[in-house]
Amino acid sequence: MGSRFSHDPQIRLLEPQLISESKRFLKADLENICLENIQTCVLVANLCAAHSVTSTEALFFGIANRMAQILCLTRFDSTDDLVMREIKRRIWWTLFMADRWCSSGLGLSRQMKDFERETELPMDEQLFHSLTRDQQIVSTPWKPGLWAHMITVVELFGPIQDLNRKLVQGGYNEDEIEQQVHHLSKQLDLWLKRLPEDTTLNEANFLHHLRRGTGGPFVALHLGFHHYSTLLFFQYLDTRRPGTATTNAYSNRCKRHASSVSFLLKRARQQEGSEAVWPTVGHCLIVSSSVLLHTLLFGDEQELSEARSSLNANFEALIELTRYWPCLKSMVNRLDKFQNMCLIAVHLPTYRVDKWMVRFLIEHSLPLEGQDSNLLASVELETLSTQIQRSAEQGRFTNFPLVGL
Repeated sequence: MGSRFSHDPQIRLLEPQLISESKRFLKADLENICLENIQTCVLVANLCAAHSVTSTEALFFGIANRMAQILCLTRFDSTDDLVMREIKRRIWWTLFMADRWCSSGLGLSRQMKDFERETELPMDEQLFHSLTRDQQIVSTPWKPGLWAHMITVVELFGPIQDLNRKLVQGGYNEDEIEQQVHHLSKQLDLWLKRLPEDTTLNEANFLHHLRRGTGGPFVALHLGFHHYSTLLFFQYLDTRRPGTATTNAYSNRCKRHASSVSFLLKRARQQEGSEAVWPTVGHCLIVSSSVLLHTLLFGDEQELSEARSSLNANFEALIELTRYWPCLKSMVNRLDKFQNMCLIAVHLPTYRVDKWMVRFLIEHSLPLEGQDSNLLASVELETLSTQIQRSAEQGRFTNFPLVGL
């Protein structure tokens, strides 16, 4: 896993061989149901995801889930010390988080239910790292850490996915949709309100977590919140929806959250120790960029400069991430296709939440095909070139080179 981040090109070249050996050793010992093999399944699954071998990723996560259930990981043994209990707890919640993202990416049903917490949330990271083996009690009061807050917000990711899929299925009137959006938006607001003072997003807390060695998790926490919020409100970017005060407010919230994703990742890239370089960050950037493109194409003139700057920052981050994760090249191609569709938005309902859009927003591990090629094929090249030229003249186009990354 670490070889891809090495500054030594010879070590980076070892990655395929190391992955192959990791799989071989794991498969040879797969019937040994233990904590170490669960952890190894998680690592191998992530390596498969890095190379877009998504079916194998899902397979190894599924095996890890079954092992955890067989071991009754949420029931602690009387001989377990505090370290072992917390390790088991963190493995369980790692599988919960992975289930939300892996299932979503492949359009599969989730294996673990939302809001049914079979074990306590993880403790504060600093307290966990201070524990010693055989320790049975702690002198300081228990409190949740950043990982715990990540879990409580990712619990809302499942219902947000389900809502977007329901939009495609039809049979829901506007009032029913707004009720569900209102309910989920209130839950997101409540989650943010309940965050401890030293965990809210501001510069002082950013630097505080940087000093204590939790800069990366701090960025991940707030990145997740803004990404899930963007997905919840994305449907209100559809210009064909009734222009009510509510729809306008939700559309603006979507734009603010997408901009916050861009700002947060730009800030993280500027500071060593807070880097966000895991593969799913790429998908967050793709969704954020799709919303920023909406602002660039349809926003007021005073919004264009900031939208263009944020888009360029997103593209720079994507280029950086593709150095580490081969799977991100396909995600970048998704954004390139989406941008081409936006350029001919006068002809197409680009921001309608349909099956194609749900795949773009949520099913990030599946191929994006169908609508983009069919619709683009129906538009003459000359028409597309004219629209690109017109958008460029109006300052509503970014010519950042996405193709060929």
